Amino acid sequence: MNRHGHPDFSLNPLHPVHDFHHKGEPNLPDYCNHLVLHHHRLPSHFPVRSFSSQDEALSARLEEGVRSNDNLILLTPKGTRWAFNFVETPQQAPRVVVGKGFEQEGWGDVAVPSAWETQGYGQALYTNFQYPFKVDPPVVPDGMNHVGSYQTQIEVPKAWEGKRIMIRFEGVSSAFYCWIDGHPAGYSQDSRLDAEFDLTDLVRGGGTHTLSLRVYRFCDGSYLEDQDMWWLSGVHRDVVLYSKPAKAHIWDVHAAPEV
Repeated sequence: MNRHGHPDFSLNPLHPVHDFHHKGEPNLPDYCNHLVLHHHRLPSHFPVRSFSSQDEALSARLEEGVRSNDNLILLTPKGTRWAFNFVETPQQAPRVVVGKGFEQEGWGDVAVPSAWETQGYGQALYTNFQYPFKVDPPVVPDGMNHVGSYQTQIEVPKAWEGKRIMIRFEGVSSAFYCWIDGHPAGYSQDSRLDAEFDLTDLVRGGGTHTLSLRVYRFCDGSYLEDQDMWWLSGVHRDVVLYSKPAKAHIWDVHAAPEV
């Protein structure tokens, strides 16, 4: 943890402690720093799907959404519930124990995906052209910046040994940190875009690991996301764990049409 109580994102075991605010405003946490959008988030790309065979690809019904296969695990199928803790300010958020994750004593649980306001935590807000908080960009007030902490177990197939392993969050409002077994995996903000992190060095094929998230209701990006809308928070879209061949795989597709 750094001096602000936020995770240290040095993944180099030779240098386990440093202040990760190496750019942007040094005295602001990431969720209030307009020069920090993410840590270790993979580059955005076209949503390429992986299949185990040509027949599986040709028979896939993409309109039915993500389905698990040999290379992909949907972590949030219908009926999924994760352990959950809710606090009203970032300063009250539980700390992560390295090698373990959050201590879950006294926690409840929530449906995932969902907004925690629909699960009995906090209160949904509606605004049209006004901000729901004091305007002082890039800072959002801690006093109403609720924090939800999530935790669950993920199982990595033995067959994924030697492959590149990623996790994709398809929508989290509005900013969040991610840990695997208490080790930092990444940070991201942007409520409506995917956020992907490479977990290859943090998990092992055949292993069971603890996935921990700390989600902030507001961040500096909330100044841009504000519109005629309901303000809802949490992991509001699916979460996917998937693997790719380590040596070579298709990551993105570009098209340049001619007029």
